[in-house]
Amino acid sequence: MNNNDTLIEKSPTLAEVKLSYKNNQPTQSFPEITSPKQAEQVLREIWDKDQLQLREEFVVLLLNNAKKLLGWSKISSGGATATIVDPASVFQVALLANATSIILAHNHPSGNLEASSADKKLTKRIKKSGKMLGIEVEDHVILTADNYISFREKEIIW
Repeated sequence: MNNNDTLIEKSPTLAEVKLSYKNNQPTQSFPEITSPKQAEQVLREIWDKDQLQLREEFVVLLLNNAKKLLGWSKISSGGATATIVDPASVFQVALLANATSIILAHNHPSGNLEASSADKKLTKRIKKSGKMLGIEVEDHVILTADNYISFREKEIIW
């Protein structure tokens, strides 16, 4: 040890960070999502129907390598016309669940099925981040009360 090295006393005030993901179900029982229609069906099951036409929300579906649904997480909830999405929050839950791919989803309370320039820009940003982390963005689905669009099907960005 040289003169510049000083010892740090153990501090009882340091915060411990713990992350957890628990699923007690067998992997075989997880639904497989291989199409935008299947993603829409799952999203309609988990989405709060009262919120679908009230406020914009952003959800991520977490998939394993066999495209089995590991879980889902609501990333943000906003107002009637927008919600703020931090890509770090998307990948925080994806990494926690050990997901190898994700499906992005948000709703348009207005019923408009067009992807906005902000929707496209966000998707590009998340896809780029996912590539660096080795997590594939499978699709981005926009839901309305009675319909949906898939970025992959419409070849938006893909």
